[in-house]
Amino acid sequence: MRLTTKVTPKDLKRVEKDKAILVVESEDYSDSEIKAIKAKGYKLVAYLSIGTISSERTWFKKYCQYKLKRLEDWPKEYYMDMRKSPWQKFLASRARHLKRRGFDGWWLDNLDVYEYYKSKGMFKSCAAVLKAIKGLGGYVMVNGGSEFFDDAMDRKVDLVKYVDGVTQEEVFSRITNYYGKGKFGKQKLAQSKWYQRYMKRLKKFKVHTFLLEYSRDDKVKKKIKNFCAKYEITGYYISSDVNL
Repeated sequence: MRLTTKVTPKDLKRVEKDKAILVVESEDYSDSEIKAIKAKGYKLVAYLSIGTISSERTWFKKYCQYKLKRLEDWPKEYYMDMRKSPWQKFLASRARHLKRRGFDGWWLDNLDVYEYYKSKGMFKSCAAVLKAIKGLGGYVMVNGGSEFFDDAMDRKVDLVKYVDGVTQEEVFSRITNYYGKGKFGKQKLAQSKWYQRYMKRLKKFKVHTFLLEYSRDDKVKKKIKNFCAKYEITGYYISSDVNL
């Protein structure tokens, strides 16, 4: 299964037809385009940030009162207080809306908020949001949230009740500059080793595992592909542009 991020309908001819999961920005697609893409046999997953809010989103004014600190390198994006009930209810409502439009599931971004505001209350709230969305019956893929899932595994939480798949960014590669199309390097060795152990550990909990990498280096790309093949990682995507 191949992970492909945010493709446009024109890009579909260039996507390998191997039951790819297409992660898209829902607002860029009409209902007819969604139907046409699904008819080709793809699993169509909508992007939804659960741990942050952007000032460019139409719901920013209503929910910005629950924002926390600004994200580094993303000046228009803020972490959200997942403990706030109105935000939790909005996320569930938004997920239902996307399902009604025909999406097969959700790519839930920025669960890394837990890393910066770690507490029992934040853990419980993050888990509640995931469980509510999973209960809607679609495919749930979470991008990031390694510390949340690592703690969940320590607590012997049955992850398949909360997610179907987990994507981890920058296991082998690293974004060194976010401007333009971005500049990339190799992930720091200690961090890379931690991520690799984490991804292998996730496999034991029977969830799909994906790597999202940023590199133009053929040696780095080969290392990514070899790791995924050796440890039976479900899928990967290597981007040559910081803007997916």
